Amino acid sequence: MTTLTQKKFSISLEQRKFLETYKQWGFTDQSSIVREALARYMKELKTLQRKTHMAQKANELLSDYERDEEMTAFTDLDSEDFI
Repeated sequence: MTTLTQKKFSISLEQRKFLETYKQWGFTDQSSIVREALARYMKELKTLQRKTHMAQKANELLSDYERDEEMTAFTDLDSEDFI
């Protein structure tokens, strides 16, 4: 049988006051605020990881885009306006 032990954590007075006004913010209980905050934080981290990964790959391919004639064939059009 697995038991779940509750661990205490410390929050600031400002955070505690915010949690006490959960109904004002449209939440059903205090834990729903924490769940929502955690879900948003996890989404932000995934977005940041994806952007970081894309930037790393772009840097890896940068020399190809600068030197490979097949990839630079249309760079002369970069200054053209397309309307």
